[in-house]
Amino acid sequence: MIDQYADVFEGIGQLPGVCKLTLKEGAVPTVQPPKRVPFALEKRLKAELDRLEQMKIIEKVTKPTDWVNSVVIVEKANRNLRICLDPVDLNKNLKRPHYPIPTFESITQRCAGAKIFSKLDATSGFWSMMLDDESSDLTTFNTIFGRYKFKRYPFGLNSAQDDFQRKMEEAFENLNLGLIVICGADDSENDERLKAALERAREKNEGIKPDPEKTRAITEMPLPENSEQLQKLLGMLNYLSRYIPSLSSLNKSLRELERADEYKWKPAHEKAFSKIKSALCSNLAYFDPKCENIEIKVDASKHGLGAVLAVDDNVVAFGSRSMSETEQRYSQIEKELLAVVFGCKHFHQYIYGRTVTITTDHKPLESILVKPISKAPPRL
Repeated sequence: MIDQYADVFEGIGQLPGVCKLTLKEGAVPTVQPPKRVPFALEKRLKAELDRLEQMKIIEKVTKPTDWVNSVVIVEKANRNLRICLDPVDLNKNLKRPHYPIPTFESITQRCAGAKIFSKLDATSGFWSMMLDDESSDLTTFNTIFGRYKFKRYPFGLNSAQDDFQRKMEEAFENLNLGLIVICGADDSENDERLKAALERAREKNEGIKPDPEKTRAITEMPLPENSEQLQKLLGMLNYLSRYIPSLSSLNKSLRELERADEYKWKPAHEKAFSKIKSALCSNLAYFDPKCENIEIKVDASKHGLGAVLAVDDNVVAFGSRSMSETEQRYSQIEKELLAVVFGCKHFHQYIYGRTVTITTDHKPLESILVKPISKAPPRL
């Protein structure tokens, strides 16, 4: 397939259309002097400027320009130089388009059920976007060899990622891709989608890690300081052991501590606690938008709220938060219902428009379902 689409892999591409940089009202232009360059790098700097000019990435500037930026020169491992725009003042005065950037979580959801994956990477992606003349003038930069400006989108501008994401989505519209991550249930489906992506890349070319937020509640989980807190922890682990069987063996020393006459936290308990957190974080499943059996397990302690999202006997995500001083004065039934509200809000993206089972160990909450709403306390 690479041989068939060899032209798509050549050089730096060019996405359709041009991009425009928009200044904020009242923006005051600045002119930065050229930065000093070590004598040993001067020759290589000139060679890199000439190379970029020949590639039509930059061009010489002789006319007066209101904005003149500085550049940062980075020496790469292969001794070549990378010229990076340093638009500190320009960035402060640019209006960002704020285009939504897909999260790792949203991408993996689209890939649910896939077994074969391919990944495409745009060569110097930002350079595939052309700037209009006025925007190009804004990127003028100073060097010891004179002024240049970028004809294509330079790295360093705060609007670059937004425009790049928009351009890529426009170029690959209606293709079943997660960014340029191609996936399929088998080799045939993956190859079909990969071919569609390469065809679109050829057609549109006019030139030629689990989400930390899902595990934060676990990684930041405090040590149980007394028997009551340990009992709460073991209750939650007992629930989670339905999904992660290894938890039953990992929490053995903690169960022994719960039964002990004296609560004394030892290194063995610390080790078990760390292993439990590691097991919880490493066993998260991806959320399949087509799933049906969605469950949220909630719990309220003295000072905090916790929630677990599970689908088809697999844990998808965790959530927790501390309670305010006012919330800490709630009755226990109010705290437990607050945990239900928190869990539903925290996992709103997953459960909106779906049938969800809420699991709680606080039986008095059932009374809300059997008694008239008018009989419930106002806060409930």
